[in-house]
Amino acid sequence: MKSFLKMFVAVLLVQILLIALVVGIIAGKIKDDVEVPRGAALVQVLDGNIPEAPAGGGLPIPGSRCGTSHTAILENLEKARHDERIKAVVLNIGFPSIGWAKRNELRERITQLRDAGKPVWAFTEYLSGSALYLGSACDSLFLLPSGYVSLHGMAAGRPFAKQLLDEIGVEENLHRIEHYKAAAEMIQRESMSPTAKANIEWVLDAIYPEFVSTIERERGIDSGTLESAVFSEGTLVPQEALELGLVDRLLYWDEVQERLLDVPGIERDEDVEEEAWGPQPRTISGSDYAEVTRKDAGIKSKHTIAVVHATGMIAGEESGYSFPFGATMGSGTMTEAFRQAAENEDVAGIIYRIDSGGGESSTSWKIQRAALRAAEAKPMVVSMVDVAGSGGYLICYPLKPMIANPLSIVGSIGSISGKFNIHGLYDKLGITWDFVTRGPNALIESDYFDYTPEQWESFKERHWRDYYYWVDDIARFRNMTSAEVDSVGRGRVFTGEQALERGLIDEVGGFDLALRLVKEKAGIPADEEVEFIHYPQEKGFLEKLMSGNFGAAVQMVIDDILRPWRRPHQTWAVDWNRYH
Repeated sequence: MKSFLKMFVAVLLVQILLIALVVGIIAGKIKDDVEVPRGAALVQVLDGNIPEAPAGGGLPIPGSRCGTSHTAILENLEKARHDERIKAVVLNIGFPSIGWAKRNELRERITQLRDAGKPVWAFTEYLSGSALYLGSACDSLFLLPSGYVSLHGMAAGRPFAKQLLDEIGVEENLHRIEHYKAAAEMIQRESMSPTAKANIEWVLDAIYPEFVSTIERERGIDSGTLESAVFSEGTLVPQEALELGLVDRLLYWDEVQERLLDVPGIERDEDVEEEAWGPQPRTISGSDYAEVTRKDAGIKSKHTIAVVHATGMIAGEESGYSFPFGATMGSGTMTEAFRQAAENEDVAGIIYRIDSGGGESSTSWKIQRAALRAAEAKPMVVSMVDVAGSGGYLICYPLKPMIANPLSIVGSIGSISGKFNIHGLYDKLGITWDFVTRGPNALIESDYFDYTPEQWESFKERHWRDYYYWVDDIARFRNMTSAEVDSVGRGRVFTGEQALERGLIDEVGGFDLALRLVKEKAGIPADEEVEFIHYPQEKGFLEKLMSGNFGAAVQMVIDDILRPWRRPHQTWAVDWNRYH
């Protein structure tokens, strides 16, 4: 039976690889340029996992990923503002898994479109807090008549696995610096400590009022209405949401399309038979529009800005994927990205985009080194997205200027280090170990033993030395005293606004501010448009397969198959807090 299963899995895997290979070859040969119809509406879907950077390097299937990254969506909305063929934009909002910084950057783009005189509508089947926050920035917000409404207060939480580890016989030997580095509590405790709760409270105290006031202001409803008449109810029906002014109309999607025909400049789609379905507007999807170049959209540029994306958990040499943390950022991949950006003669400056909750400290230091070398060659600006914590802060703090969105999560200057003793689990599995050693402390890293008292004291002392080295270095670059850095360290996290008040960053803003600042450093006029080139430029499936990296190619296939079922999460180095 086992032999049969092994053969079945092997045959299935080979079939998947062969299909991917054939599809890739065909896709590369038949891919056509996207034509944007004149008098069209851009329909941009906001749903599911929306990573900061273009995913890249996956199965070579046309349209499988285009327009699904935050960067691509921002670019689509920017192109639509300039493109004379696009007369309106409709955001079809599902369950976008993005943080508050990404939401704010999308709202900025929506405002720019409206200021340019292009209508922006939002349509949703499920009126959540995220849909309402994004939709309130639009000219109109439409809700499905038979849709759902789930609007409530905000909460943040994390899971705790101590009981599970005790049950399976795993003992932690972890040292954290310090009490606010609450990710370790998921293993060491069964509930939040007072310091962990305090950390979350000062973040929520910044995010929640901004969320409430923004919606009430932009939806034109009385202050206090959300809490007294919406959140207090727990759930509403669509008609109640309409009566409270949370949405503008209850419409089905086909009714939204019909209304688009009343927008000045929107033309009827001649390819749709009117007798069968009625007149339909010309539209283009976000995935198709992502293939349209800035030049084709009417954006003329003389200079190029490189955008280096630092996303995911920091670990290893090559960027990839690691369960359960998701995307990983490798030092080798990032070093090559910075090298290419620095050596590209067409690149006038670099925007260093960071969306990471941290990871391995040694890998973080190597990425920081690569960024510093690139900054010596080209003007650089750091732009923090949803998260720049722990290693995500380490990889950029010597650079200036550093900017973060007002609601980015910044800081977590601290560390968690140690090992696990799984002797008890080995016992439960019927596995025993025996050792032969030479020299002192030969088994200090063994997962079969706890640290001895002497080893534990030595380990903690070394860990504190590493922390204070980091604190002193931050102080040197941020013009602070070590005591000042320590007072905002030991694991504390802040919003971008709070981080600015404490000297951890230089300004608050999003991608557009970063672009303005890098133009200024590079001597490019503020009103001049630019071209963008994005790094890292990962190898695709076929490239990795042909280069002999069979394992990486297989991982890509698995990654693409599982992608629709994945949801993003913050890495454990920051806390795994989820702010809903």
